[in-house]
Amino acid sequence: MNIPQIRVLYLNWGSPLTSKVYKEVGMVMTEILPYVYKVQFADDEGAIIYVLINQQQEEEIKQLRSTLMYIDVWFEDEDQEKLRQERLTRWGKTVRGK
Repeated sequence: MNIPQIRVLYLNWGSPLTSKVYKEVGMVMTEILPYVYKVQFADDEGAIIYVLINQQQEEEIKQLRSTLMYIDVWFEDEDQEKLRQERLTRWGKTVRGK
């Protein structure tokens, strides 16, 4: 059975806030808004959000994350630095045109 669980989701978009950053934040928020249980913290550089999701919804969020180039999104039990490096690699490939 795929019972929803409360998971902690971290978002970090840093500065400067550009239209590309806003677009990606909007994409993530559109995806997670139906599952938001509680917002622990939010400011102009990021947020800590509790989401009530099942395994399939978690995988969908992770899949969306693979398209992001300007913000970092990770769950509490994931390696933030590894995911950040993966994002920077994706960003670098688009800048180089590859």
